[in-house]
This record gives sequence, C-alpha cells and structure tokens, in this order.
Amino acid sequence: MKTNKNYSGIIIENEVGKFLFQLRDNNPGIPDSNKWSLFGGGIKEGETPLQAVRREIIEEIGIDLDPHKLKLLFKKESHSVKRYVFYYKIDKEFKNIKLREGQRFEFMRLSDLIFRRNVVNSLRVFMLIYPFLKKKSYKFITGQF
Repeated sequence: MKTNKNYSGIIIENEVGKFLFQLRDNNPGIPDSNKWSLFGGGIKEGETPLQAVRREIIEEIGIDLDPHKLKLLFKKESHSVKRYVFYYKIDKEFKNIKLREGQRFEFMRLSDLIFRRNVVNSLRVFMLIYPFLKKKSYKFITGQF
C-alpha cells in the first residue's frame, strides 16, 4: 500500500470542548482502516498545507473552513516527509455535516478518545500533548508556506 507522506490534518473543537474525529472506513486497503483519526489527508503536488486541509474537509464533510480562523498547531518538515496539523474552533457544532468519507464522525472529549481501543496510535499520543501545543500554536498566515 502506497501512502502519501505529506499530510495535512485538523483538530476541530466545538464550544463545549469536544473534538471532531472520523472513524475511518473498514477497508484493509487504506492506512489505519477502521480506526478513529483526525480529518485530513495527503497534500497534492502544488498545494499548500492550508489548501490541502481545506480541500480535504470539503471532500470529507462538505464544510468550507474560514482560512482566517485556522491556526497551525504542529509542523514536521524533512526532506522525506511534511506533516501539518491545524486547529479550528467553532462557536457551535456544524449543522451541515455530510459525511462523505469514513464510517461516521463524532464530537468527543479528549478522555473519550484516549480510552477507545481503535484509535490511530499517533493520534492518541498527539492528543495527549495537544494542550501544550495549543498554548504555543502559530497563527497561520495565508501564503506563509
């Protein structure tokens, strides 16, 4: 299975402190099949991380995110891999979510996700350090990357 090492994902938090996660399709041909993960995906050639995460969210749940509300939480760039995770705060839960990829989605508390059995391992670790990353997050400026 070939995977794209360049990834752009997002943590979406609602007004009561719950986070939006996706239960990936139960398909052995995809990475992390049947596990809870962030929404997001591969960065296509010529795309910025911001463009990629916005495209992925439109493709996966039909929501067009306001780029001015996105904050970059995490980036890892090397010669072989580029990974970005953004943060997006919503004032109320999205009312127009139309799941287009995955089995389902759910807003959960951090403790609910940590103790589930079928969670992507790197997501479990990431969410444990999330509170520290959030305090140090970068304000994303369009065109910065």
